[in-house]
Amino acid sequence: MSSSMPRVGRADVVVGVVAAALFCLVAVAVVTGWPPLAEIDRAGAAWGERNGGAQSWWVPVWTTVSAVFGPLAFRIAAVVALVWMLVRRRRGASRAEASTLFFASATVLLGGIVPVAVKAVVDRPRPEAALVDALHSSFPSAHAFGITTAALVVMVALVGRVSVAAWRATGGVAGALVVLVCVARVALAAHYVSDVTAGVCLAVVWVLVARLLWQRLSASSAAPARSR
Repeated sequence: MSSSMPRVGRADVVVGVVAAALFCLVAVAVVTGWPPLAEIDRAGAAWGERNGGAQSWWVPVWTTVSAVFGPLAFRIAAVVALVWMLVRRRRGASRAEASTLFFASATVLLGGIVPVAVKAVVDRPRPEAALVDALHSSFPSAHAFGITTAALVVMVALVGRVSVAAWRATGGVAGALVVLVCVARVALAAHYVSDVTAGVCLAVVWVLVARLLWQRLSASSAAPARSR
């Protein structure tokens, strides 16, 4: 398994550890009903409910954002990327390019299990004022997890493939989309602020774990080739 993916550095690990710690803190605060966080969550849900009733465009716009940048959209994109990888390999694309596409697709597709598993454990009810119907429980937000995972995967895959300026510009757009989707879920009162915060943090941890696993697999598969 050949890969030109950038290696996980110390800064990546630090960010992942901080994200994991923040996720755990938010989870504990949610489960125990910590008053300051509960008040923030109530205010966010009330904001969505209030505007949803006052603005005719509110629900259609935020529902569209949630659909376009939702988990299903990224899973479809991941499957398309896998098919594209197979086509490119048949046409002589490099193993490094195929490896990057496979990593991106696998991380997005397998990552879909992560928030669902956590939802089953925490089993937090959706806000009572929810403006749209949604599957599963509330914590963490699968939408926030999905958009953050996709954004991070794209940023990792583009390292060394585009100019620094282009990479930073892409990062700015990716970050804006993460914020947009998180706002959309709260605006629809489909999630609390703590749900989307936890979803983002969990995605950061998941992508780090995926990169570490991929790095280990790449190294182990390259070792026999070097020994021949």
